[in-house]
This record gives sequence, C-alpha cells and structure tokens, in this order.
Amino acid sequence: MGIKDAQCDTCHHTHSSAAVEATQALMEVNNTNTNDHHQQQPDHPTEASIVINRVRQDLRIIYDVGQSTTRNYWSVLCSLMALFKTPLSFPDYIQCFKIAWRSVLLRHLNNHKNIQFMRLCLANDALQCLARQDIKVLGYWESAVQVVLSLVRNSDPNIFHEVFFVNSVLKKWILSVFCDKEMCSNPYIRLDMLMMIQTWCQNDDLDNEEISEHVIAGLMKLSVYMDGEYESTPGGTGLTLELSWCRVIYTLLTKGHLTNVYKAATQQIQSLSVGPEARWLARMVEFVATRTTLIKSNLQSSCMTPINALKALECCLVLLGHLLISCGKTFTCRGISRVGVVSFIKVCVIVLEVIPALWYHHANSCNLVLTSISEMIETLTSSPKLQSLVQLLGRDHSQEMDKIRWSASNFGFQMPIITPDEDHVTTQCPERFVDGVTQLMIESPVLLQTSQVTVDETTLVYLLLQKSPRCPFTRTTLDQHSFCRLPELQQEIHAWRTNVSTTSHHHNNP
Repeated sequence: MGIKDAQCDTCHHTHSSAAVEATQALMEVNNTNTNDHHQQQPDHPTEASIVINRVRQDLRIIYDVGQSTTRNYWSVLCSLMALFKTPLSFPDYIQCFKIAWRSVLLRHLNNHKNIQFMRLCLANDALQCLARQDIKVLGYWESAVQVVLSLVRNSDPNIFHEVFFVNSVLKKWILSVFCDKEMCSNPYIRLDMLMMIQTWCQNDDLDNEEISEHVIAGLMKLSVYMDGEYESTPGGTGLTLELSWCRVIYTLLTKGHLTNVYKAATQQIQSLSVGPEARWLARMVEFVATRTTLIKSNLQSSCMTPINALKALECCLVLLGHLLISCGKTFTCRGISRVGVVSFIKVCVIVLEVIPALWYHHANSCNLVLTSISEMIETLTSSPKLQSLVQLLGRDHSQEMDKIRWSASNFGFQMPIITPDEDHVTTQCPERFVDGVTQLMIESPVLLQTSQVTVDETTLVYLLLQKSPRCPFTRTTLDQHSFCRLPELQQEIHAWRTNVSTTSHHHNNP
C-alpha cells in the first residue's frame, strides 16, 4: 500500500511514505524463521544498529533534558520511518519497536495531527508486514504487536480511519489472530484486534456471512477475558474497547448475523440447559457494567480525560441498549432478564454519579449520555415485549429507579415512573411457595437437589449463567443433573394465586 505524504508544519520536511516495501524487507534478512525469537545479536554492530543507538540517544534527550518539542519528536519519528525502509536483522527490528514504544509514551504531543499521521503510518506498515508473512504473535512478536496496537489505541479516530488500510491479506491475518489461540496466546492482544475489525463495519465487510461467523466465534471465545484486567488506556482517545465492541455488535445485529445466537440462547434458557450463546450474552451485559465502573475509577484517578470518559460511557449505554432492546426475546426470558436489569441499574447509577462533576465544562456531552438513558427507559416502558424487564425493575429495583429518576430530573430529564409490581408480594403466601434465595414468591419451582432448597426458574437460570455455576447453599457445581422441575408444586402455586385473585376481586366489588 502506498501511504500518503505527510508534511510537518514545524520542520518543513516532506516525507515520502513507502514503508510497505521496507517492512517486507525486514522479514527477508538472513533468511530467518520469522517466529524464531532466539536470534542473537551480530558480533559487529550493523549500520542499522548504529542508527538505532543514535535514535535512542535522541529520544533519551527528549525525556531527560526536557527538549520535547514537536521538532525533536518529529525528528525521532522520521528516523524510525527511515529505519523501517531499510533491511533489518531480527534483533534490530525488535529494537526499533522498543524505541517506538518509548516514543508512544510522549502522550502530550498526541494532538499534533501530522505526528499522529506519521505514527499510524508506522503502525499500519508494521501490521501489513506481519500479515504478509503470516506471523504468529508469539515471543518477541507479541511485544512488537503490542507496540503497534498502542500506536493505534492512542490515535485520533478520524486520523486512524484516514490512514489505516485493511486489504484482504491483512484482514485474513487479523481474523486468524482474533479467532485462533494458536496464532496468539495473549487474549488481550486478540481483544485489541477489534480496533481493526471495527473498521470493517464502514466498508460492509461484515456483510460477508463467513467473516461474520468467524468474528462472532472470536467474540464468544474472548468474552471470558472481558474483566477488570483489560483496562482502558490511560488518557486514551476514541479508539477504546467500548467503541470497538459497540460498532461491531451493532453491525452484526443490524445485518442479522446474531439471530442464530439469540435463538440458541433463548432455547437454552427456556429448557434450563444454559450453553455458550446464553453465557456470552450474559457476559456482554455484565461487561458493560464492569467497564462503566472502570471508566468511573479512571476518571476519578485522572487516568482518563472527562471528554473521553463521557464518550466511553455513551458507548457503554448504546451497547447495553443494543443488547437489551434489539435482541428479540432473549433478554425477556426469565433469569437472563435479571442479569440484564442488574447491569442496567449499575450503569445508570454510575453515570448519574459522574455527571454532576462534569456538567459545568461538558454540558453537551453530558446531555448526550443522559439522553441515552432516557431513551432506553422510554423504550423499555413503551414496548409490550419488554414488560418483563419493566416488572423486574419495579419489583426488585424500585428505590434505585426512583434515585435515577430524581437525579435525572436535576438536569431537566423527566423519566417514566416504574411502580412496584404488587403481584409479587409474599407476606401472605405459604412458606413453601417462597424462593429460598430471593425470598420472593415462586412462579416456576425448581428443586436444587444437593441442598433440597426450592427456587424459582429465574433464580436457577441466573445461577447457571455465572462463570462458575454453584449451589448457593452447598457450593457444589450446578449441572443438568443437580436440579429438577416440580410440576405438582407449580399447580399448587397456580391454584393459590387464582384463589387469592378471586377473593381480592370479590372484596373490591361487593
């Protein structure tokens, strides 16, 4: 790929970018195996290693002496680009990437557009090179790819989409790294590949059913790693994990590629046989809540700028809305609906805790985030198919909903009132009709055989969707043989509810 010329206004130098040919040469030197990271440094310094040492010294001056002007930084990047245009031995290639990593740490110069352009050219050409050689991201290559991904993560999204070019060879390599543990054993590098995959949404590449199936398979495999360990890059810009997931999920959803996932998850929940699809959807909504908590923490510790935190929060809300509202019947199923509602409450509460401190300087962005919450609640309350979610909000989270509504009203947002569902009051029902975990009246009874405790199907599904499903009373693992339905008890419950309803009707209409 030919990369556009970049001109630095400060240095008045024009740099032709033909780094693709250069990076191809990197892999051909010494006829070495590209995945062998045990190459030794030569006895005598190469011409490239001499230049590398000079560039390292220049970078050290920027750090130690404080001469971190745009001119000096541009000079370092130019030297790096020149190195990538020459044949390098494997050790020299690694050293170049180590210097590039140190240059990435100079975050305060990120706003210079031409410098960002240059950095992304470097990242783009490096990935193109790895793709052509079908490199496995192991050993030293893992460090090299981490540097490239860091260049991408800390770049302006607009410049990224202007510079980054994904051809068929690179697309195939990115997909193989994303989906195949043999290609890359580091799950967090594989998650970062979503930054490249999300560019396919704009080019209609995800129209291809085969590509989409591979992406979905990768998403499902990697969902187990979506936890607090994978943190947002401090001070990162719009190319965050939240944005990547939001774009990819929304595109897969609107193209209809997630239909089979939703159908399979719904069937699994209804049959009390929770499988990978149901677990993935549950992890996705829990992931949104986890990320929101992390964004709040990064904001409070000044690891994230307010404007970037607001963008990430809005992405979290949009992604949660896609999952809860747009996925058909799945999140209206008993059990997984509870997972979704809990995540919804957590996200809304955290957002409304953060907004007051940011409102004065970022009112417009805060308005967008609050609008997302308002639209979600409006959709929930107005859609007949989502009434099971509304009932859960009113039954189990009425106080939190009141708090959300009150907080939003301080900023001029009037949200619908969700009243508690009195039909679930358990003060007068027989004790054997009460869920042993939630202490609410059971609708569809299930017996946990190891503890001989009766719970509702909702509670059982909620337990089965956890990472390590266990009986809450005996801590034994829950599987298909550790519980059973109780149809006779269900008939008793139905008869009792019918009798109470009839009696109440007679009292109200003498």
